[in-house]
Amino acid sequence: MARLLLLICLVVAVLALLGAAVTAWGRAAQEGRKVASDLTARSGGNNVERISYAALFLLMLGVTSGLLGGL
Repeated sequence: MARLLLLICLVVAVLALLGAAVTAWGRAAQEGRKVASDLTARSGGNNVERISYAALFLLMLGVTSGLLGGL
């Protein structure tokens, strides 16, 4: 019985952490879209600038996820 209760608590904790992560991801994506639209509105939509920002984003994503240069 105690194992079942512990398993239920573990599942609830994982679901709570997953919910917090999804919320944070959504907010970050929303802010990112806002910043990106501000940048393109200011720069007039320069293609080289867009490509460089996309490359920088992919590089930062790779480094932080551990796919590039990680352990």
